[in-house]
Amino acid sequence: MATGESCRPAAESVPLLEGDSDPFKGVIVKERHIGDISVEQFSERLKASLSAWREEGRRGVWLRIPIHQSDFIPVAVKQGFTFHHAKPAHVMLTQWLPVSEENTLPTYATHNIGVGGFVVNSRGEVLLIQEKWLRNIKLVHWKLPGGVAESGENIWQTAIRETFEETGIRSEFVSMLCFRHMHGYLWGTSDIYFACLLRPINTEITISPSEIADAKWMDVDTYIADPETIAMNRMIAQAYKDGLARGLFLQPTLYPHFLEGRPDEVIYFNKSCDPQTMSADTVAKSHDTDTKSNI
Repeated sequence: MATGESCRPAAESVPLLEGDSDPFKGVIVKERHIGDISVEQFSERLKASLSAWREEGRRGVWLRIPIHQSDFIPVAVKQGFTFHHAKPAHVMLTQWLPVSEENTLPTYATHNIGVGGFVVNSRGEVLLIQEKWLRNIKLVHWKLPGGVAESGENIWQTAIRETFEETGIRSEFVSMLCFRHMHGYLWGTSDIYFACLLRPINTEITISPSEIADAKWMDVDTYIADPETIAMNRMIAQAYKDGLARGLFLQPTLYPHFLEGRPDEVIYFNKSCDPQTMSADTVAKSHDTDTKSNI
């Protein structure tokens, strides 16, 4: 039963699994609701709970099983649950209870978030890398430092972190330049790649030998004109040049989340500014915000 709500005992007084109610008349069952029980006890309690939830008119059931209780997974599957997603320490399964309603439970994440740092020094040179593993398979090209955003990490934080990890260049966020959306990516997901304009704090490159084969500074115009520059990176560099010409860059603005206790939301607007002098102070207070989900 959902926390704080009553339910008639099931046949033979089998204890029911408790759970947290969600806003859509669903139930979320986590490790603390399952407790330290045997596979047989879990099977009995899950069966009785499903019956009770159906009587209560519950809709979606979310069942999170920790890795140390992975023996419970086939039990849940036999009782109608399907896989939703997995993380290193748990598996999330779901079941839609109404027989006359279409299943409206949301799917798991459908997109990867990649971020590149477009770091430009005072001489108008952009920081570029060659990845070690791409070089090994003869896919050599000069590209921006960057990588995949971690859970709970803001976009500009990813750009700053990845740039430092790969090149030893510390930087500060200036603005968003552009983003690219593509499909058919890793494991059938889609991918969104954000290019962030960064200002370097130091200029001496120290590559990460486990990831990076080489790194250097190159004149932005030279990079655009280089025939070996891939089309996407050429367009990112051109977006930087266009922004300079217009004096417009996407700058972040923080807005309080409509739900109390949540981190501020970040909205990017076109603003007239000089990238050599503009500051990222507007987002600095969010750098240490922990937005990681425990679902």
